[in-house]
Amino acid sequence: MRAITLPVLLALTACAADEAPLSDNDGFDDTVGDGKADVSSASARTIHRFSDKKLFPEGGAYDPVEQAFYVGSIQHGNLTRVGPDGKETIFYAGTGEADRYTLGMMVDADQRLLWACTTKDKLGRIWIFDLATKQRVADIDLTRANPEAACNDVLLDGEGAFVSDRENHHIYRIDATRHVSVWADDPLLGGGLVSLNSMVFTPDRSAMLTAVYLPPSLVRVSMTNPLDVREVDLDGDMFMDGFNVLNGPDDLMMHGSDLIVAFGSSLKRVFTHDNWRTATVKSTRTIGGVTALVEDGDKIYGINGQSVRYLLGVPPAEFQIFEIDTRKLR
Repeated sequence: MRAITLPVLLALTACAADEAPLSDNDGFDDTVGDGKADVSSASARTIHRFSDKKLFPEGGAYDPVEQAFYVGSIQHGNLTRVGPDGKETIFYAGTGEADRYTLGMMVDADQRLLWACTTKDKLGRIWIFDLATKQRVADIDLTRANPEAACNDVLLDGEGAFVSDRENHHIYRIDATRHVSVWADDPLLGGGLVSLNSMVFTPDRSAMLTAVYLPPSLVRVSMTNPLDVREVDLDGDMFMDGFNVLNGPDDLMMHGSDLIVAFGSSLKRVFTHDNWRTATVKSTRTIGGVTALVEDGDKIYGINGQSVRYLLGVPPAEFQIFEIDTRKLR
């Protein structure tokens, strides 16, 4: 999500007050006005409550080997680790630059690497860390492929990575030699206000699904022919977060044959019968402010990062990692 959109969006919301009263359009909760739904959900169990009250963890990843969570920060630009004992430590302290964001990330459990997207002044880089030494072992400048390249999320494929661009209608490819190039370029990959967020492979890996943040849409890209880009035709529930004009699809996860999409205060379960040409959307309430989904086997966890509140200058509620009961997804 980018701050350049705020002059337009603030005119719609006008809710950033010092005392942070909850409203229907603060990007946190779209069901009640009294705040009760912000801290309660029948389908969530809290795993970790962050001690850093200014963290704003927009992206997250899980290491199944060490059973550790990693999150980024749009406040500090650092990376935080939460161990299996609940200990919260700074994995990487960042560079101390103002407006440095650490966004989407993914763990390569076999190679013991953590890949993370970071932006400064809208321009994107991919940082790669050795999980054992905590050292940054690569710093890939995405502007090698596009002078205006930004990034939002990273998707690993065993050889390299794909990177989504939140500012432009591009998906980048980082190959095994860590060379970066434009992989897909199509108007459907661009948003009117904010472009791409997360990406995920379909179960047969014939295509990639990605989501435009604002206005929200789900897009399918063929893996064998990235010129074949099409918007998925959706029915069922709306592919938006109620009346919250600021909340778009913040993360995607393939869970079995279903796609799970995190909006600010709801999860969408999306399923298809024709290999993602068309799909049906079902919505489920969840803890407000969801910015990322991570998984460990059959378990799915949500991260309450409240990025919209950050952009609006609204003081956050408690940041947390919570378990999602998949049996309660509609």
